[in-house]
Amino acid sequence: MTKAIKKQDAKLPVVSDLEEFSGQGTEHITARDTKLPILKLIGNTSPVLNPSDSKYNEDAKLGDIYNEVTGSLYRGKDGCIVVPCLYVNTFNEWADRGDSPGRPINIHTDPSILAQTNRGDDGRDRLSNGNYVEDTGNHFVYILDEEYNPIEMALLTMKSTQKKKLKLWNSMISTRKMKGKNGFFTPPSWASAYRLSTVQESNNKGSWTGWAVEFDRLLDQPTDSSTLEVTKEFYNSAMKLDLFGKVAFESDASAPEKENDKVDF
Repeated sequence: MTKAIKKQDAKLPVVSDLEEFSGQGTEHITARDTKLPILKLIGNTSPVLNPSDSKYNEDAKLGDIYNEVTGSLYRGKDGCIVVPCLYVNTFNEWADRGDSPGRPINIHTDPSILAQTNRGDDGRDRLSNGNYVEDTGNHFVYILDEEYNPIEMALLTMKSTQKKKLKLWNSMISTRKMKGKNGFFTPPSWASAYRLSTVQESNNKGSWTGWAVEFDRLLDQPTDSSTLEVTKEFYNSAMKLDLFGKVAFESDASAPEKENDKVDF
């Protein structure tokens, strides 16, 4: 019996062989079976700071960057490196908190939806059905570690007070140039790395945590080839699939606050 067991163990794969079995066991996992997390700023009302909330994280601090799905935490001052693989501007229709299912009622991509709204007393653009529409910039990003290895995918949304940062970031992406054999060209966004960190902002209505975006470097080194394969594939997936359908919207945590509250997710 002992000899039989030893003989069987010898057939088991060792760690160095695992690449040969890549993906096994996940053949039937589709986009419907996974969630794409939203990369969030931790503000005063974030549930991860509330000891009585199930999402409480004792290591989290005001101004940090947090992924509620994976539990990843990035210090706001140091930030994290991300690759913006695809940008989509949407106009998210929300029900008021308390009536909301925890995710947008509809995600519109045609800006003409705003022509159907009227500005409410709370400053929101409201439809005739009472729901409000938020002009939202969405970057589907891949988070990298400090050695530029891919870690995880996420959605980063910017609206309200952060739209100026969004426009600046988009300008950095669209005006970046590389020199190729045929002259200068704009590299794909999935080949550029940016460092996201946080800053505290304020005006006469209060204070809040905001994003800071800084260009890090192009992923143009020979050691970046494996990372580029991953970020390009995420771009292709984002173009083909309804990734918004797998975003991890959650009640209270992701439902937007009034603009005057200055909470941006």
